[in-house]
Amino acid sequence: MFASLDRFPLKTILIFLIAIISMNITYFQHSKTLLVNHQKEKINIFTSTISTDIVKQSEGEASFDEMLARDLRTAAVTIQKSLNPDFHQVTNEQLVELAKQLNLDGITLFERRDDDLVGVRSSDPKEINASSKTWGIVYDAQIQLTDRKVVDVGTGLTLDHYWSGPIDTASTDVTNIRKWGEYYDGTTNYLINPYVNVKNSLELYRSKVGVDVSIHELLQSNKENLLEIGVLNPEKLFETGPTPNDRGSWYSERLVVNGSYQFRDETEGDKIKEAINTNTTVFYYTTFNGKSILKSVTPIDTTNLKYKRENLPKIVMVATDYSQVQHTLTEQFKGVFFFMCIVTLLVCVVIMILFTVTRKKNEGAVKTVQDVYLDNINSIVQSIKEQKHDIINHITTISWMIKLKKYESLQDYITPLIQEAKTMEYKIKAVEINDPALSGIIQAKLAQSEVHNIDMQVEFSNMENLRLTAIKTTDLVRILSNLIDNAFDATIELPATERKVLVEGTVQANQFVIKVQNSCYPVSPNIYSRIFESGFSTKNAKKNKGLGLHIIKQLIERYKGTIDFSSHEEGVTFSIVIPLKHDK
Repeated sequence: MFASLDRFPLKTILIFLIAIISMNITYFQHSKTLLVNHQKEKINIFTSTISTDIVKQSEGEASFDEMLARDLRTAAVTIQKSLNPDFHQVTNEQLVELAKQLNLDGITLFERRDDDLVGVRSSDPKEINASSKTWGIVYDAQIQLTDRKVVDVGTGLTLDHYWSGPIDTASTDVTNIRKWGEYYDGTTNYLINPYVNVKNSLELYRSKVGVDVSIHELLQSNKENLLEIGVLNPEKLFETGPTPNDRGSWYSERLVVNGSYQFRDETEGDKIKEAINTNTTVFYYTTFNGKSILKSVTPIDTTNLKYKRENLPKIVMVATDYSQVQHTLTEQFKGVFFFMCIVTLLVCVVIMILFTVTRKKNEGAVKTVQDVYLDNINSIVQSIKEQKHDIINHITTISWMIKLKKYESLQDYITPLIQEAKTMEYKIKAVEINDPALSGIIQAKLAQSEVHNIDMQVEFSNMENLRLTAIKTTDLVRILSNLIDNAFDATIELPATERKVLVEGTVQANQFVIKVQNSCYPVSPNIYSRIFESGFSTKNAKKNKGLGLHIIKQLIERYKGTIDFSSHEEGVTFSIVIPLKHDK
């Protein structure tokens, strides 16, 4: 059943195996891309969720912050009206009592001393003699207030004679997070600084509806691959030395704003800078304690989270377990590899079967062409035998003319013979077809035409663009051979001087156009509609050895071609059009 090993299509199998391997690699890469993209989409969802919660939390805290700021101003005005405008006439005990009455956690009075402000009276002994010169924007705001200017430090709430800064760590008590108010209208020799502790209220709020709650829920619902989510302060991350004024533990300058930050790596700083510069999410791969990790860093530009307007945006960092993707890919690859092995085996068997079938089909096609050639070669052999007999007669005649010294008669006798030979040679050389099989059949028919005294003319043009498959060439040889034989059969019934056959061929508009025209006795119009019918023939039964026009038409239509028949004074013409687009 199968082809022998020496004729087995090893190249085809090799090409197929290369294609299968390429497909596997492409599939593996495609699967990897899909899985990674899926994981990135999940990371984007996590980031979007946290970003939304950050905005909501910051908006809620901003409202809470502004409410406290306005309450502290009201308290500051009340304090001013309750105290002597000279701090020397005010006692610390008075401030303790006022703080209780106004539900404040503390009150401090600051005196302006050149370029410094110093706590001179306070409900909290730790605030006495405290200098605000190292308090950053708080100090800047106090200076602007005591200079009777509108406060503009890039953050906080500014009102008449008043400014309240962001919630931050107390420098005199780092265990507390406070909200301050700064009031000075020029009627006192001190600046009033009321404040409240907000650590407990902030923690309570965030434990119920804050970003940390969302982070915890996401971590719990995505345990399989979500490792960590953190909201980071890049200002702190990029510090190269000690924090100015030793404020590294301050609430506004903490590194981790929400969540956690355990999975750190050396390249993270560069990735965060890239994310900030491009204002986009940056994904990258890293390792931590031998674990493959896919991380993302996304800038969140929320004004309420900035300590100053020029501060960098906060960063949402997400770390996921990339080894899960690798494990999934490995399992998929095992399954695909097993499947492709089976497919490869089956396809190899199919190729072997198709090869065998195709080989037999091609052998059949070759045999058909050989049969056509044998018929024509037999005709040529017969022609050669007849020409040999004629040549012997010509040579005998020429020999006797020479012996008799009939030179003028000899010249008249030889001239038409030479002309006839040149004409035949010209006809054969004129056949320039870019297909050996078609060229051979035309030359064979030229030789036959000489035997039957048929004036056969051949005109082919633009044949350098002819491209035919082996099967199509076989069928075209059969079609053309039978059409020319039909033309010979019809023409040979005429006197020798009227026997004419014209074969034309050209390639145009990606089509092979062939015309076979022959002289013949007039054709009855009754047969026009029947000429391509199955079983119909104008030949005698003994002569009818060809394919028949019905079969010829079926062969042509197999290749999406057409065949037309026309009758005219010179005889009949068969016109064939075969598309070539499938052969390139």
